[in-house]
Amino acid sequence: MKRPLFTVLLMAAMVTVSAQAHAGRGTITVAAVGDIMMGTNYPENNLPSEQGRSLFKNITPYLAQTDIRFGNLEGPLFDGELGMDGKTGGANRYLFRTPTEFGARLQEAGFNVMSLANNHARDFGRAGLDSTKQTLSRLGIQYSSKEGEVARFNVNGSNVALIATDYYSGNRSITNSKRTIEEIRGLKANRNLVIVSAHSGGEGAGAERVVRGPEFFLGENRGDVIGFAHDAIDAGADLILMHGPHVPRGMEIYKGRLIVYSLGNFVTERGISVAGNNGLAPLVRVEMDATGRFVSGHLVSFQQIRGRGVVVDPSVQALRLVAQVSASDFPETSPVFGADGSIGPRSDLRGTLLR
Repeated sequence: MKRPLFTVLLMAAMVTVSAQAHAGRGTITVAAVGDIMMGTNYPENNLPSEQGRSLFKNITPYLAQTDIRFGNLEGPLFDGELGMDGKTGGANRYLFRTPTEFGARLQEAGFNVMSLANNHARDFGRAGLDSTKQTLSRLGIQYSSKEGEVARFNVNGSNVALIATDYYSGNRSITNSKRTIEEIRGLKANRNLVIVSAHSGGEGAGAERVVRGPEFFLGENRGDVIGFAHDAIDAGADLILMHGPHVPRGMEIYKGRLIVYSLGNFVTERGISVAGNNGLAPLVRVEMDATGRFVSGHLVSFQQIRGRGVVVDPSVQALRLVAQVSASDFPETSPVFGADGSIGPRSDLRGTLLR
């Protein structure tokens, strides 16, 4: 029997007590958000006031008390000029440059790892990417890019490795993924829990649904996101965090591991649209056990409001959207969602499948 979404959410709230019973038993907690672009001063000044100090002011309590605090950084932290190896601008080709002083906002918010594998990391070429890495290192924030860095954490005696991938060819590609899968397999062989970030999928309004098979946008192959996620977990990955579509997408549990198919935008200042679902800014918290199995989670519904940064959305639009598209795209494998934002495996409902 088909049930309305809100009824599904209320029923799924039953997972909370069961999930909380696992907390504190040597688990690993991850807080993750999607795309971050704190403002750009190229080709003209589109920076927020007060060096962006209001951008993240509402999120710090939601990052606190988690072990790994992740975001995808779009565009370099850089104070220099565009060099010969920078990206060429033009129609549908945007270049972002955020002053290095804005890096402190990430530290103040509480982030401790960033993905630098995306289509804006090299907007200002080698110098821009190096400046980003140096700025994050100075602030004590780890990073992973296509150049091979592995962010490493030791949590309650468990070694956790995080790598970032994207849809471009070469190293850490999801479109030509053989080497990426081999790297995941090698990390797992060294007794790591493995988190994989992937910048992938189509973009914008209408991209909320996951497409089976390769996705194309502006003539680019943005990857077979389901195929890659499943292959990565088969190779040993324990959590998949995707971003890039600029809108939230659904979630799936595959072999006991959680896949987040898009975290959407989080803080994206002028230069990236925040209209409609582009303005929804979910923050997802995930708890894994010492083997990497998904235990429980929570989705906090934020929304971007120009001039105010991200604010809690009392109408929980992000939660409702993610719950709806998860049930539609993955009717047999989606997690269950509680009206309070809780996320749980189906086993917590004693195998009941929501229709």
